Amino acid sequence: MRQQAPPLEAIEAFLVAARAQSFRAAADEIALSPSAFSRRIQSLETFLGTALFDRSGISSRLTEAGMLYYSRIAPAIEQIRVATLRLREDTESRVLRLVTSHSFAVGWLVARLPALKRELDIEIELSIGRNPEALRSGAVDLAIWGDMRDNALTSEQLIELVAVPACAAQHEIDLAAPASLERLSEYRAVATKAPEHFWKGWLDAIGHHGPPPQRTSHYDTIHLAYEAAASGAGLALVVPLLSDRFIQEGRLTPLMAMPLPIGAEYRIFFSRADIQCRKPVRQFLAWLRREAQGSVREFDTWAARCTKPIAPTIAN
Repeated sequence: MRQQAPPLEAIEAFLVAARAQSFRAAADEIALSPSAFSRRIQSLETFLGTALFDRSGISSRLTEAGMLYYSRIAPAIEQIRVATLRLREDTESRVLRLVTSHSFAVGWLVARLPALKRELDIEIELSIGRNPEALRSGAVDLAIWGDMRDNALTSEQLIELVAVPACAAQHEIDLAAPASLERLSEYRAVATKAPEHFWKGWLDAIGHHGPPPQRTSHYDTIHLAYEAAASGAGLALVVPLLSDRFIQEGRLTPLMAMPLPIGAEYRIFFSRADIQCRKPVRQFLAWLRREAQGSVREFDTWAARCTKPIAPTIAN
């Protein structure tokens, strides 16, 4: 039976020649001698029964038949390339390279990685940082960042951040919960150097237009700020996930039963759009969302246990 499809080596030579300025440049690109490259093109033209290139000028140009053939097979060859890449990635590696913030890693993710390995046999190579260039260069596969916007990167939301004010569980450590929002300005707060807008976002959400806490101690990371608050240093705005360990250990007490949005979120960023098609990435994302949703439910339950809430009424 007559062969229905030409050899892939000839197809490769044709596609490279169609994009290159000359046969010589195309031959160099795939490391063939000019004569060997020409033989591949000629074998394809013989197989198809038509000329694909006009060789009458200084450089070879696609004929009308060549342009039509290129437009039809180029997408199919790209599909073969992508399918091959994805299969190789799925079968060769179940290691994902992830970069995130110190607080997200230490406060939430690291403790869950052994379970991820047991459940899905996925290993995470974890690094700390906030430089988008790590994604663009391909140094990492994924990033999880809060308060980061980069429209040039493919990303999707992990969670919208809500917050409740909290303080040390042991009030005798120089701190008692303020009786009302009007007295909030009398209390010391703990916050991070960046982002700095959490308190403003929460006060706007609750409708408080009075002064925020006037004495604020700033820390490099959210994790350090929570550690300070749990030790009695002041009030902190507590968000889901990052507060997991402090909640589970009973070191922070909520001062309001209803979490409110603060205009921030955690997003998942991808080194390239098609990386989401890799099976380990899809599995990791599903696992990550499930774990995050579980933490949000625990956070809501903790906040609902508030026994001496700050009164939300505002004096005129």
